[in-house]
Amino acid sequence: MANWKKVIVSGSAAHLLNVTASNLTDNELVIAGPGGALENSGLTYNGTLLNLGSAQVQGGQFSGSFSGSFQGDGTGLTGIVATGTSLQNAISGGLGISDFVYNNTTPIEVSVSGAVDLTDNAITKWDTGDGKFQTSSLTDNGTVVSGVSSIQLTGASSNLSGSFSGSFQGDGSGLTGIASNLNFAGGTGTGTVALQSQTFTVAGTTNEVETSAAGTTITIGLPDDVIIGRDLTVTRNLTVFGTASFQNTENLLVADRFVLLASGSTTDGPGGIVVQQTTQNIGELFGWDSVADRWAVTGSFVANQSAFTPDAFMAAAINLSSTNPNTTGPDVRYNKKGNIYVSTANEDIWIYS
Repeated sequence: MANWKKVIVSGSAAHLLNVTASNLTDNELVIAGPGGALENSGLTYNGTLLNLGSAQVQGGQFSGSFSGSFQGDGTGLTGIVATGTSLQNAISGGLGISDFVYNNTTPIEVSVSGAVDLTDNAITKWDTGDGKFQTSSLTDNGTVVSGVSSIQLTGASSNLSGSFSGSFQGDGSGLTGIASNLNFAGGTGTGTVALQSQTFTVAGTTNEVETSAAGTTITIGLPDDVIIGRDLTVTRNLTVFGTASFQNTENLLVADRFVLLASGSTTDGPGGIVVQQTTQNIGELFGWDSVADRWAVTGSFVANQSAFTPDAFMAAAINLSSTNPNTTGPDVRYNKKGNIYVSTANEDIWIYS
């Protein structure tokens, strides 16, 4: 039945002003409203249940059993047991966590995805295709990091120490204990090339040796026109298909029994041997006069000329059995003034004049 409920207010000088009961209802907590009149608070107490309704409680704590919805993160709540599937739906495995089901009551163990396939000392990697961790080809057993040649380390700011094998990328500027200089030596002298900043050059010499480079190959050969500045010794055969010119030759030894001059000539012409005297390229000539068809000599001949005028002719001695060279004699080309004919039959001597 309707009755008043005593409200106890603690503190100094606490009092109620303008108390009125005209609007109060059973089991409902009251508050002091504006002007000091009591008003319904929206909080009800029926002896067993406190129904907050739409009211808000700030800065205080409640103990006991409550129903309805609550705001906040539940930091101060204890002994909560989930009902239905609400907690299960709130917990799920993300990337890197193996699939699991939580029944709201029994504790479960959450595992790293792919953990059963991981091996000792292996450095793991994430496989986006399978959505789990996998064992990589890198292993660390305390002393060695090993792997296949396809492993790449990019963008690393740390240093690796130890022994490594395989291929490496970059200029090797941060590596120590490796050869950074190329040392080389020639027949005379030595040199050094800084591999990171210098280029090793294989140079030729003008008209003696030429070099060319392409890709990974250096080619060394002879130019089309070769000049040898000092002596050349040929220990085997020397074959010359073109013109061979000899200058300043001393004590020329020719093994051939016959020497062909004016080789390749297709017309008659003079030729011979010049022996230099006191002036360079000028000397005494023993040559063939193609006009007179006989050997001749001349002096003060300039060796670079192509013709000469004889000072005298060489006389030829002809030996035949004929007693009269005018009737049965030598070939007509020996019918030259100054030639001598000796008959082997009677030893008569004839001179052509």
